[in-house]
Amino acid sequence: MEIKTIVNSLVDLFFPLRCLDCQEVIQSSQILCVSCSTKLPFTHWELDNNNIIFNTLRNSCVIDNASSLLYFKNKNVTQKLLHEMKYKNRPAIGIDLANLVKLDLKNYDGIISIPLHSKRMKVRGYNQIDCFARTLAEINQINYFPDGLIRTKHYSSQVKEDKKHRIQNLNNSFEINPNLPFGHYILVDDVITTGATLSSAIRKFNFSENFKISVITIACA
Repeated sequence: MEIKTIVNSLVDLFFPLRCLDCQEVIQSSQILCVSCSTKLPFTHWELDNNNIIFNTLRNSCVIDNASSLLYFKNKNVTQKLLHEMKYKNRPAIGIDLANLVKLDLKNYDGIISIPLHSKRMKVRGYNQIDCFARTLAEINQINYFPDGLIRTKHYSSQVKEDKKHRIQNLNNSFEINPNLPFGHYILVDDVITTGATLSSAIRKFNFSENFKISVITIACA
C-alpha cells in the first residue's frame, strides 16, 4: 500500500467527512449523504422566460432566457453548499452541481461567469463559480470565457444593502472584454437575490446589438 493511500485511510478513520446537511459520516468522494442528496430543492425550470429569475431581471435589463438549479432558503442545504463553495475553499462542489443541470446548451456561443474584482480574487484565491461554469461548458461542448466580463469596481459585501442601494453601488462595475466574440452567451452566477449584480452586468451587453444574454444560476432566493 502506498504511503499516500495509508495517510488517506488514517485521515478517513480519525477525521471522517460528514454530510454537509445532516452530519452523517460519508465517503471522501461525497458532499451529501444519499438521503440528503434526494432532498435537494430542485426548481425543475427550463431555460426560458417563465420563471422567477426572468421576472426579477426583466425590469432592469434585457435577457432572452433564464434558469436556476436550486431554491435557496436560510439554513437549507443549498445555502450550506454555496457557503462551502464560497468561504471554505471548496469550489469543486460546483463540478457536482453542474452535473445536475439537465439543460441543453449546445446552441449557445459560450458561457461567461460573473467575475470577482482582482482585490477580492487576491484575498479569496478563486472565483467560487468557476468550476460550475467551466463544467457546464465542458458538458455541453461550448466555450468558456472566464475573462469575458471584467469587474472594474470593488465593494465590500452588499448582503445588508437593499435592492436600490445594491443597484446604485454596482452601476458601471463591469466591462466587456474587447476580445470577446459577438454572440449569445449564458451568464452564470452562484445565487440571485435582488438581481442587482446580474442586471448590472447584463446592461453592459445590452448596449450592443451584437450580444444576447441568457442567465443560469446555481440557486434562486
